[in-house]
Amino acid sequence: MVAQAKKTIREKILKQRDALSEDDHTAMGKSIEKKLFSIERVKEAKVIAFYLHKGSEVHTENMIKKALKLGKQVVVPVTVDRHIEFYKFISFEDLQKGKYDILEPKTKIKLTDNPDIIVVPGITFGLCMHRIGYGKGYYDQYLGTSPGYRIGICYDFQLIEKLPKHENDQRMDLIVTEKRIII
Repeated sequence: MVAQAKKTIREKILKQRDALSEDDHTAMGKSIEKKLFSIERVKEAKVIAFYLHKGSEVHTENMIKKALKLGKQVVVPVTVDRHIEFYKFISFEDLQKGKYDILEPKTKIKLTDNPDIIVVPGITFGLCMHRIGYGKGYYDQYLGTSPGYRIGICYDFQLIEKLPKHENDQRMDLIVTEKRIII
């Protein structure tokens, strides 16, 4: 029942997200970036984990550039077997396609400490602070063992009042959209 409900929500939201123009991504992404970097915990963070966007996900390239410019260490996920690990981001030129055609670093320098902030992707987020991803559970598995502060980023239309959830689904500490910050 939960799996089917999640599948239906995924399909609906992905259809909307995939219909966005590049201009929409750019404009809304700038607003999300501005809000993200206004958060005190982000300002104080030394290590920030970003995802490298794929397809119509909120684009993270400019956020990564800004974090680096501010002197933050940036780490990005690499899918290893059936889980993710975070590796140091060196440059956009040091990326290659990995599992599921998601970009990942060619140079593998593993993170030794936990990230202070984990910027989490999702197909949809709930005002209940849960999320629905692509259904593989990689982020939920990682978040279940990480003490990092979890910030989900998405477009405002990706927010839903309440989501069906599974016992392994992990909560966000905060959600940022182009219109608001949800605590």
